[in-house]
Amino acid sequence: MPALHYRLSTVFAASLSLALAGCSSSAPAPGPQVAGQPATAPAAPSPPHEIDTDATIWTVLGMAKEQNQLQIGPQTGSQVSPILWQAALDTLNFVKFASQDPLGGSMITDWYSPKSNPNVRYRITVFILSRALASDSVSVTVDRQELSPTGQWVATTIARKVEDDLETKILYRARQLKRAWMAQAKAS
Repeated sequence: MPALHYRLSTVFAASLSLALAGCSSSAPAPGPQVAGQPATAPAAPSPPHEIDTDATIWTVLGMAKEQNQLQIGPQTGSQVSPILWQAALDTLNFVKFASQDPLGGSMITDWYSPKSNPNVRYRITVFILSRALASDSVSVTVDRQELSPTGQWVATTIARKVEDDLETKILYRARQLKRAWMAQAKAS
């Protein structure tokens, strides 16, 4: 049993050293100059290689699959779905945004008054809660205010159905985007 352990350790160490030697980016040292022959000009330096900081020993040895490098859609945080983010932007394209945080997954619109009723205004807040394309990955809240006779904006209630409908529209748009982006990725 111990002999097998040492053999496996030796094989692993040899494989590791070969893998690391293969990953080395240093150029070989120039050889000695022979008398009577002209010195050769050094080769032009090759462009620097990007260092793969996401590589692990398992990906280097080929024992684990690297993550897909294809990033489709807007750049978002690690816990924010780019598809849901873009779907929320597309769904709420009729109103300006007061703030957007693609890394944290939140967006807040400016107050919006419909042309048919300028005495009422709405503010929509969207939270993207995960990378999954699921109904619990997006949360929408709508604030509603009415203009009082004294000229002050007073908070009023709004039916939960309005928020549910906006969440449904965002999810529907996300499904459309996912199909389009997957078709685009297959084509390229």
